[in-house]
Amino acid sequence: MKHSSIIGFLGSSRADGNTAALANAVFSELDSAVLVDLSERMIGPYSYENAHAADDFIPLAGAMAKADAIVFASPVYWYSMSAQMKAFFDRLTDLTKGEMKPVGKSLAGKTMYAIATGGSPDAPSSFVQPFADTAGYFNMRWGGLLYAPGAGELSSETHKAAKAFARKISPLH
Repeated sequence: MKHSSIIGFLGSSRADGNTAALANAVFSELDSAVLVDLSERMIGPYSYENAHAADDFIPLAGAMAKADAIVFASPVYWYSMSAQMKAFFDRLTDLTKGEMKPVGKSLAGKTMYAIATGGSPDAPSSFVQPFADTAGYFNMRWGGLLYAPGAGELSSETHKAAKAFARKISPLH
């Protein structure tokens, strides 16, 4: 995986769905940013016995440690993040202990953002809160959420919002 100052993680059951379209609209505006599709990676559930140490989580955590901005993209499923994203977030626990603790500590000072789509006019607070709270836990800045309601092709207004959000993530762009 190439080094990027911006890394994103797409957690969706559809690689060509609304959330992917919105994330791609943002990432197309960001030079050398990397967007990782979690559905293409093997991320085991959190295990107290560290049973999944050989999956893709540890290398992805290393890539996060090298980035300045981290973006999570998930559709809103039942007022919460997708299963792929939840598994990834559960594994952040690995970064709070043992030999991975320095990686967790290295997240301090970075900025976390989220991108989401859903059926409601606004993202539910139950969706946003885990992202904001996780940023706080790791002493990261919470950069905010880009949310687009509805289904189908992205509107011109949503494309404008994606460009503005990209500028927020990378102000030098």
